[in-house]
Amino acid sequence: MNEFDKQHTIAKWEELLRKPAKVTETREFPSWETVAKRSIQFEYLPEKSSNSNVVSFFRRPLGLAVVGGSTLSLAAALFFVFLMNSNPSETNHSDLAVAPAAKTTQETSSPLKVIVSSVKGKVSVLPRGSSLSVPLVKKYQLASGDVVITEGSSQIDLDFETGSWMRITPNSEVVMDLIEKTNEAQSQKFSVKKGKLFASVSKLSKDSQFVVQAGEHLTQVRGTVFSVQFDGKSEVVAVREGSVAVGDLILTSKQQTVIELGEPVPSSATPVSPKEDKELKAFQTQTILARESMLYEEHARLELVRLEDGTELRGVILGQSETHLHFQGLDGLIEIPIQKILETEKIR
Repeated sequence: MNEFDKQHTIAKWEELLRKPAKVTETREFPSWETVAKRSIQFEYLPEKSSNSNVVSFFRRPLGLAVVGGSTLSLAAALFFVFLMNSNPSETNHSDLAVAPAAKTTQETSSPLKVIVSSVKGKVSVLPRGSSLSVPLVKKYQLASGDVVITEGSSQIDLDFETGSWMRITPNSEVVMDLIEKTNEAQSQKFSVKKGKLFASVSKLSKDSQFVVQAGEHLTQVRGTVFSVQFDGKSEVVAVREGSVAVGDLILTSKQQTVIELGEPVPSSATPVSPKEDKELKAFQTQTILARESMLYEEHARLELVRLEDGTELRGVILGQSETHLHFQGLDGLIEIPIQKILETEKIR
C-alpha cells in the first residue's frame, strides 16, 4: 500500500469512527439518575481472611520454610552489624569514581509539512521506495524522497508550513530530497531532474536551509522569489526579489545566470530576461492571492496592518497583549509591537 492509499484508508476509518453504529442509535440507554436508583442485585461479599498474617505465594515443606526463615534472619543480622561498624568519615573517596550524568540534547527531526495547494492537469507522485506512481490531489502531504511529475500543460502549487510556496511547471520532474525540521531549523532540499520550478521562500532562520539542485550546481536561498530551470543541457536561475547563491556567484533582484552543462558558473550575473521577469511577477502575485484566500477560508476575514515605516502586512489579527499584536501573516505567525502600528484596516 503506497502513501496515497494509506491516507485515503485512514480518512475512511476516521469518517466511520465519527458515526455511532445503527444499533446504538436505535437503542435507548437509561440515564445516570435511573441507574443510581436501582437496587443492588449482586452484592460483593469478600472472603473471610485467615487468622495467619503470613502471605504465601507457593507451598513448600515446613522444614524448608524454617531453614529459609533462619537463613534470612542471619543475613539480616549480619547486614545490621555491617552498618553499625561502617564509618563514613573513613571512606576512601579516591577509590570512588563518580561520573556526573551527561545531559545529551540530541534533537530529533520530524517531517516538514508540505501540502498540495492546487493541481492543474495530470500530476503524479512517485512515493519514496515505491515503483508505482499515484495521482496527486489537493491536501496531499508530500514527504522526503517523493518525486513529483507533471505532464504537458499541468502544474502544481505546494504550500509549506514555514510560509514558503513552490510551483512546479509543466513537463517537470522534481525530487523532494529532504523536507524535515527540528525545534531550531528546517532542512529543505530539492532536485530538478528536468523542467522548471518557481519558489517564494520565507525568511529562514540561521541554521535553516533551502537548496535546489539542477544539473551540476546548487542554488542556495535565504529568502527570496526565484526560479530554476533545467533542460538537460543548461541551467537557468533567475531572481525577482532577495538573493540566491549559485556556487560563488550571488544573484540579487532582477538578475539571472545561465550555466551550460559541464561549464563553470559565470563570474558575473546578467539582467533577467523580460519573459522571465513577467513570469516571476505573475507567480509572486498569484502566490499572494492564494495565501490570502486560504487565510480567508480559515478565518472568514482579512485585515491590513500598516506600520509607521510604511510597511503593509496583510493577514488576520488573532489577538493582542499589552505590548504586541498577534498576527497571522502570509508568511506565518508574527508578533508586531503595538507602538510601531500606525493603523489597521479590514480588507474583507
